[in-house]
Amino acid sequence: MAKTAKKKTYEPMPEVPEEIAERYRVMLEVLSGKRSVASGARLLGLSRNHFQTLMHRALRGLMQGLAPKSPGPSPKPPKEAALEEERTKLRRENAKLQDRVAVIDRMLSVAGDLLRGRISTSGTKTTKAKPDPEEPSEGSACVRLAAARGLRMLGLTLALAAAAVGVSATTLVRWSRRERRGEEPVQHRGPAPGGPLAVETQARVEDVVRELEGQVGADALCRAVPGVSRRQAATAKAAAVTAIERERKATATRIVVTAPGVVRGFDAMHIATTAGWRFVLVAGDAAVPYRTSVPVVPAYDGLAVAAALDADFRLNGAPLVARLDRASAHGTPEVREVLAAHRVLVLHGPPRFPQYYGQLERMNREHRAHLDALGTLPADSLELAVERMLRALNGLWPRRTLSWRTAEEVWRERPAVQVDRTALRDEVRERADRIRHGGVRGAPADLAERLAIEKALIMRGLLRREKGGWC
Repeated sequence: MAKTAKKKTYEPMPEVPEEIAERYRVMLEVLSGKRSVASGARLLGLSRNHFQTLMHRALRGLMQGLAPKSPGPSPKPPKEAALEEERTKLRRENAKLQDRVAVIDRMLSVAGDLLRGRISTSGTKTTKAKPDPEEPSEGSACVRLAAARGLRMLGLTLALAAAAVGVSATTLVRWSRRERRGEEPVQHRGPAPGGPLAVETQARVEDVVRELEGQVGADALCRAVPGVSRRQAATAKAAAVTAIERERKATATRIVVTAPGVVRGFDAMHIATTAGWRFVLVAGDAAVPYRTSVPVVPAYDGLAVAAALDADFRLNGAPLVARLDRASAHGTPEVREVLAAHRVLVLHGPPRFPQYYGQLERMNREHRAHLDALGTLPADSLELAVERMLRALNGLWPRRTLSWRTAEEVWRERPAVQVDRTALRDEVRERADRIRHGGVRGAPADLAERLAIEKALIMRGLLRREKGGWC
């Protein structure tokens, strides 16, 4: 008698994926007592309760494996046994439903052929009589609509009823709408669109579109302006919206910084890592898409911003103006102290107007696309990825706006900015006082400084305003 092979109960150590190796190490340190629960939760970016829940689940599984068990096969838990019985019942019901669906499909196929005249209801052929022009034919819209309604009353869906009568679901909906309006359902939508609208009618349609800021639809337009079809209204609306957008761009103003090293933008990007959130502090020139520095910090606060700006100014030279948004971390005493030490003016844009920082916003879009392609990285790997991104975007991308040169090449060839910082600061202060003395009600408190800085740079040929933006 052959012996039955003994069942192996040994399970090898599971492999730890690389993306969770750091989290796994932190959990083991907490279980072994080398690290506290609060410290482990903080490193993994989890709450203390969630971290303890994960740890307790692991310990519960270990205790269940160590508990003594009765010999023989383990009975299924009541919940699992009930689910298995329910799954078997659902399989039987599903098989019955599939059989019914197959029968219904065959019946619909035969019904569709009958309605389209492909098969005859009798076994013998008869000579067709000459159709009465006043009586609807078998394939007319009225007959098909009535047949579809009968199928809908039997419980068929709109798609199945439409397929049975040989039309699309949208055609049935269109026929029903026309019948409710007292119009006769038609097989086709009609002839091609009519000719162009009269000048007066076109002007009336454009006036309605402009008054409603382009939010009105073609259906509403053809009812608001008599004598205009829906297609004519859609064409007229598209022309009016295009004209409005071109007018907006023609009246927009672009701020152009004419020389590198004059204005430097600064902003932060939040990046998810396996150890929690990290922040990439991006500093970039406003005239050339050159990133001067991109440090990675664990917190986006005044101390981190002050340290990043100080290191950037020492490495790449201090600009005349730092263009900062209105984040709370940009207005702390530490940041103001660094800017004052390097004699850098602060330029804040209008509130809730990111277009003012357009150069840096476009660079951040490139940063986001580059880092999103790498997926979620460990915190230490993020710094290496950001350094590679900085070298690639600065030194490997020839740009049309730079005469097919890279940003790094243009930055290295930049001339020195010969401006007396003390005189510039005094001029900005005096001009801001005059603007503030004139008074602008409802304007931000720092509007005078912004206008004064822009005017001082324009007078020195370092900045200009251009009509016709594209943002």
